[in-house]
Amino acid sequence: MKTRCLAVLVVGLLLAADDPKDAKKKDLEKLQGAWIASTLEYNGEKVLGDTVKELKIVIEGDTMTIKSEAPEVEKYGKATLKIDPTTTPKIVDISITKGDEKGTKFEAIYEVDKDEWKLCLKPFGKERPAKFESKDGDVLIVFKREKK
Repeated sequence: MKTRCLAVLVVGLLLAADDPKDAKKKDLEKLQGAWIASTLEYNGEKVLGDTVKELKIVIEGDTMTIKSEAPEVEKYGKATLKIDPTTTPKIVDISITKGDEKGTKFEAIYEVDKDEWKLCLKPFGKERPAKFESKDGDVLIVFKREKK
């Protein structure tokens, strides 16, 4: 009898658990729209000036368009996102599909909460950051949802 109760409990918990596909769909939906960079840090220091205030990301489906007047950013153009919200921290692979850096892939972590999106990546090298900090060559960007 105890074995049956335990089996029923386990099956119920498995059915109640979020399907990874649903979690991915929900997070991708949260990311849809236009995002404006509010802060950008690189290697432990805040980046000031046009690089930050001109950086805008538009996400439609799993496609990301990178817009900026800053030449060091505008070369990236478009990218595809492959997210995995089932990990801690959540991970995203950003693959550049258009622009001067076509073919470049960034392994990053992200967090999205209502109208704020944190993205942390290492622009040089293949290591994925483990924390939301800009040490050891990492870039930490905080975006705010563009208000219409």
